[in-house]
Amino acid sequence: RAGAPRSMRAFAKSRQPDPTRNLGVLWGALNLLSLAGWLTLDRGDEDAEYALTPAGEYVVACVEHTRPLFEQLANATSVLQHLHALCHRTRIAADDSALYAQLARICVAGWPELPIPATDLERQVNGQLRTAMDGLLLGPTWVALDMPVFDRQPDGQYTQSAPGILGKLDQQPEGVAVGAWTQADPVVLHAAWALMCKFGMAEIDREKVRLTEAGRIHRPIAAPYAGLPASYLRSYALLDELLFRDPDPLDIDSDGHIDRVMNVYASSGAGSGPASQEITTKILRKLFDDTPLDRQPAGIADMGCGDGSALKRLAEYVITSTRRGRHLAAYPLLVIGADYNESARGRAAATLSALTDISGVQVRVIAADISQPDRYDEAVAASGLTVRQPDCSVRPARLSDLLHTFMFLVHNRRLSIRRKDAAEAILERHLRTVDRARLRAVIDQHYAGVLTVSDQAELPIALDQIELAFKVAYSDAEGLVPGYVAAADLIDFLTRWKRHAKHGFLIVEGHSPWAENLCARAPGGPDTWLRTEQLPSVFNWGMHFVSRQFMAPFNEFTLALTLAGLRPDTPIYGRIHPEGFPAPDLLSDYRFFSIANYVADAGNAVSG
Repeated sequence: RAGAPRSMRAFAKSRQPDPTRNLGVLWGALNLLSLAGWLTLDRGDEDAEYALTPAGEYVVACVEHTRPLFEQLANATSVLQHLHALCHRTRIAADDSALYAQLARICVAGWPELPIPATDLERQVNGQLRTAMDGLLLGPTWVALDMPVFDRQPDGQYTQSAPGILGKLDQQPEGVAVGAWTQADPVVLHAAWALMCKFGMAEIDREKVRLTEAGRIHRPIAAPYAGLPASYLRSYALLDELLFRDPDPLDIDSDGHIDRVMNVYASSGAGSGPASQEITTKILRKLFDDTPLDRQPAGIADMGCGDGSALKRLAEYVITSTRRGRHLAAYPLLVIGADYNESARGRAAATLSALTDISGVQVRVIAADISQPDRYDEAVAASGLTVRQPDCSVRPARLSDLLHTFMFLVHNRRLSIRRKDAAEAILERHLRTVDRARLRAVIDQHYAGVLTVSDQAELPIALDQIELAFKVAYSDAEGLVPGYVAAADLIDFLTRWKRHAKHGFLIVEGHSPWAENLCARAPGGPDTWLRTEQLPSVFNWGMHFVSRQFMAPFNEFTLALTLAGLRPDTPIYGRIHPEGFPAPDLLSDYRFFSIANYVADAGNAVSG
């Protein structure tokens, strides 16, 4: 019943005697439901209690009323994870193709088995459920149609062996015969076109299919919005196992929980378009055009470079559109792609090879772990890259010579701090050294009425109060990680990197908002949507709690960076969508995305 609290741990213990290692995953699942407005969570630790909201009570009633359909949809994740392979016939499974087609028909019919809503609340929740159910099918459909086919080579690299289905529409925008894709599975492709037409993304006229204007607008963002969560469907196919038995059945450390090729394809798309424009015209221009040549970074090092596409775009901007690009002979540009994943490095090497013939540009692809900057620094020094000093002598390049780009990566670090006492020691140490004026500005902006900064007390904010400021918990190998422990780890992580970042961290990061912010109504009157209905919350936050990622809310992220002695050297930007597309990334209360270059506060600078 709505409003009746229940202990998360007690619920977990009803499924197994010792649920400790599952509690982080379970908290993440409950938090995902809270972001939809369907329940509340009172705290971010193992003693959390949850309660259904009236909307959540109706969701439960809908699921109970239509349980066979919801079970079919939940079980379909094991098929949908392979939809791209089924479509391109790199996987042959007639029953799986038929199941997808069946679900597509039910979706096109409007999910007629759902109960008919009778009140405003029920109509709102009915719309939310339908959107989630539609997205479960439409997201993988976009990937099946848009993503090229990649084959693994004997050396471990992946090369494109066939274009995506939608590539043919690029060549013939007026339309392509429905039967033109002779290599595709006709059952899957027919169902995919039916879904695309249902949602106004494509249209079929006289046996010819083409993208509509809406389809063309959505396509550039379909990769990050659909490909990223679809790459985690293999984990969702084992959700009962994750929540109530083995929390790591696919071996996250060896990348078994994810379709990494699909993830790289998608994450590279996330760094393109408007995000790249924000980075280049607003941040790189300042560093490589407005800054005197002798004070510029020696180059760009992109940690977690994926297939290298985003790094290539940034480097090309510096080369073609800045003062630095006009003086490469005297001031060469170093371009480094770093990634821990071997297949990503192979693709990055192929992508960045286009820069190697440009005079004055030096390229390297390096194996590196974001959590071990000192080892990364040693690898750069051993790479053969060099920088020229003021006296014209040459020395090996180091990380401190470079601008570092972290694109949607900070939340991917491995935790070094796990114990509560270690976290408290880090928080206390940084509270003693933080710039109180800078801290006060951040508190006034993000925690007004909740926290206050003292000028007289030994600590500007009491330790127990700063711990409560970090509300979102996370999942790690040993179980639940309270928000303040993850924040202490972020502070420690940035402190280890700070000596290597003289020119800054250009951080592009996604943020998981607080549910109370997200579930408020957006401006515009009582009939406007909830904010959570304007954002792809399932897509962007549902994949993180199953994969040991630490996506902090923007206010918590900013507070942690301030305690680490970092400040933004640029305005904080956020647009990743094309102009004219709804821009939830710019909602100011909590920020969905943030893009800025962070440097050490004057009093906290660490020499390299």
